[in-house]
Amino acid sequence: MKATHAPAASAVPELLEMHPAWSMDERDNAASDSWLHRLIARRGDFGITRIGSVTRLDRIGIPMVQVARPLSLSNAVSQGKGLTFAEATASGLMETIESWAGENLPQNRLVSCTAEAWGEDTCRLYEPWTTGDAPGEWRGRPIAWIEGWDLFSGDTRPVPVALVDTIYTLPSPHPVMFPRTTTGLGAGRNLARAIIQAGLEILEREAIAQARHDPHFFDMNQVDTSNLSDARCTELLARIRQADLLCALWLTPAAHGLPVYWCHVMERGPPRELVPLPSEGFGCDFTHAGAVTKAVLEACQARGTAISGAREDITRAHYPQDYDRAHLAAWREQLASPRRLRLAPRSDAREEVSDQVKLKRVTDALREAGAKAAIVVPLFSDSENDIHAVRLVAPPLRLDPGA
Repeated sequence: MKATHAPAASAVPELLEMHPAWSMDERDNAASDSWLHRLIARRGDFGITRIGSVTRLDRIGIPMVQVARPLSLSNAVSQGKGLTFAEATASGLMETIESWAGENLPQNRLVSCTAEAWGEDTCRLYEPWTTGDAPGEWRGRPIAWIEGWDLFSGDTRPVPVALVDTIYTLPSPHPVMFPRTTTGLGAGRNLARAIIQAGLEILEREAIAQARHDPHFFDMNQVDTSNLSDARCTELLARIRQADLLCALWLTPAAHGLPVYWCHVMERGPPRELVPLPSEGFGCDFTHAGAVTKAVLEACQARGTAISGAREDITRAHYPQDYDRAHLAAWREQLASPRRLRLAPRSDAREEVSDQVKLKRVTDALREAGAKAAIVVPLFSDSENDIHAVRLVAPPLRLDPGA
């Protein structure tokens, strides 16, 4: 299957209108088994050859699934995580489909021209994202572009393909000009959910990038996890404690109103060490409980990924022969006995609002965070089987929180 299912940017408003405004998780869950069975049955269409559990490689016991796509032009192995195997499987499959869709952009939607040809507004929009080694005359260099739909203006706008596709082979198909990241990829059971997922990731990474520039962030923002009362959060933290691991959370200051958390999961030290270094996870959501759950799950997944060693971007540099034991001991002390703790926010109920309301909240948050545009590039849309993938581009918000 090629990406003939990738709709034009101008179809975004119609696609957002035609999908049901699901408002309750119960409706989603009622169809989740049949939807997941259909998704698994179609795995060959996306080049997926294996779906396997790696849960038992770690002692935490949180379901983790690896999805293999050998002919991938990026990572051949994707990970999925969740509180159930169904959640973990769906997570891994949709992450794989995002990358597959980004590799298969329809050629008839691509045009080659210069940024100058689109006008000064386009040049100014993407100027902050040019890399340090980009040519000084980048505006006048022909590159590949694709059209997207701007949620702010309600118009189509051009996007450099280097900010959209997921072809990460060497040599790169794109000149050195823009960062090559997966920030802004999103997939969901309708187009709105795919955009929401992509937008939450962008907001999360912008907040984390800001936190990395604060030398006092870890000292001032650690949260008292003993006060968390949400059932999903407490279940996750209990599993980590039962595995004799440390877990710490930091509430990240953000320019928008959505909570963002940073999580570390770490060994208490020898002799049971599998992963000496702390494993990181991040999460942004509409509620504190949702953001905490995402961050903790991602940290556990990062730990499982390091243990399995199955991803190409986890190189030998991640497994040094010797560790700075004094530094690790000091960081364990920070996690276990911080000098200052913030009270965890009071439990907030899981919101049962429509996808359209959530999409508006994400769009408003992107604007509050400083985005000048929120451009949706549809990558794949299969309404019959409820599979949708997009790339959301929100310049000049930072793409790489570690840069």
